[in-house]
Amino acid sequence: MNATGYAAVWQDGGPALAGRILLDAHALVFEGAASGRQASRRIAYAAIASSRIGRGELDRVGGRPTLVLELRDGETIRVDTTELGAQHELLEALTSRRTTR
Repeated sequence: MNATGYAAVWQDGGPALAGRILLDAHALVFEGAASGRQASRRIAYAAIASSRIGRGELDRVGGRPTLVLELRDGETIRVDTTELGAQHELLEALTSRRTTR
């Protein structure tokens, strides 16, 4: 299976990072950078407890609604995609991958 990718900005507890997110067969792969910080991270679909579109003030990155990923270890990652409809595509893909595992 080929990976599907999206341009994105995400926040994982620190400053927001810009880059891309790939959906591969077994995990979300984050690649990005921000003010001197490089990031590469792989999150297995099984590690994601829930995902939803967050529109509340605390869910936003840069004032925009995000895809909110709540991990089984308690960490929360907020993802803002630059492509129209990409958050909903990501949410649908994550839901599909998590239910088939």
